[in-house]
Amino acid sequence: MKTTRTKSHSGFTLVELSVVTAIIMVLATMALPNFQTTVSGAQVAAVQSQLGRMRTACDFYTFQHFEQIPGLDDATSLWAEQTLLNQLQLASDEDGMTAAIGTAGYPFGPYLRDALPSNPFNDLTNIMLVQPGGTFLNPDDTTGWVYWADTGSIKINSTKVTEDGVVLFEL
Repeated sequence: MKTTRTKSHSGFTLVELSVVTAIIMVLATMALPNFQTTVSGAQVAAVQSQLGRMRTACDFYTFQHFEQIPGLDDATSLWAEQTLLNQLQLASDEDGMTAAIGTAGYPFGPYLRDALPSNPFNDLTNIMLVQPGGTFLNPDDTTGWVYWADTGSIKINSTKVTEDGVVLFEL
């Protein structure tokens, strides 16, 4: 007796593929808002950490330099962004003059071992120095950070507000 084999086709039908695709799309639309909230929360946490590190550097500089806030060049009596960066990233003497790390007679610093961190909301690493008595009330995203010379305060220069209503400039 001869048996006849029927040929069976393996694979998925178009209907099965459509159902699976629809399920994946529904799951993706449910997960996407959670992912975006997580990313936004991580960026805010990064900003808080970076601000804390920069504020601590300024506070420590001020403490070691007899309450002189960083950014003032005693030789010229001018406030400048580059002076601020040098005083935080290089070695300094008690008058705030800077030199390469390890230079004799410059026992203080560096207070920031790396360059200024990047602002995660606009990817800028530069800083705007607001002169004593000057004002800067509203962020404009033109720099990564804003520093007030009369108080030593640092803020993020970002116009963004998180989904939770956190105004980044007010951190």
